[in-house]
Amino acid sequence: MSKRAQQQQEPVSTQHDADFPFVGEVLALDLANTEIVVRGKRRDLLATPKDVARWWQAARQQYPEAEDMRGDGGSMPTDDPALLDALRALRTALRHIFNALAEGIPPMRADVDVLNGVLRLGYQAVEITPEGDLLPVYRTQEGGKNTLLLSIALSALHFISEGDRKRLHLCSNERCILLFYDTTRSATRRWCSHGCLERARSIQRYRQAKKASP
Repeated sequence: MSKRAQQQQEPVSTQHDADFPFVGEVLALDLANTEIVVRGKRRDLLATPKDVARWWQAARQQYPEAEDMRGDGGSMPTDDPALLDALRALRTALRHIFNALAEGIPPMRADVDVLNGVLRLGYQAVEITPEGDLLPVYRTQEGGKNTLLLSIALSALHFISEGDRKRLHLCSNERCILLFYDTTRSATRRWCSHGCLERARSIQRYRQAKKASP
């Protein structure tokens, strides 16, 4: 389970105090959540390669298990337009897939092909720990950007294969496009955050007051 970003903003927008919202509870969902709505317009939080580096640093703090995926050397580039393009393409495919799953309809083959293309960047292997234990890991032929992309793709694969799809939701705030996995015991969560719930209620109260006014 991830930490949830606290949000506070006027009702007409979906904005987050933190640089990036981490409300999805799944790494792949929170990649999709790097597109948000602000004052009725979409905003891309991954506008530059440096944004990617900043998001990945924050994502590893939220999802330490992402660091368990091993590469064969090489650090993640911090100024790589090709990585930005690849990450955006994966994000688009994952959003389409997750939206389809949330709506109970089959995903498009083209989007699944994009996810499979990233999954093919890695392979399963076995390492020996210093204590002599055998540890199953995923590896990439190259480190750096492939490690980032594959970590996200594996997160999506794990969710698709083991997650409860009935707990996958789009935020019920009509002005929000964020996705989340409901981890509550009651399975009644319908909002990406308490802040978004309050904004939706404020909008509803405003509409009711306007309708009631002469």
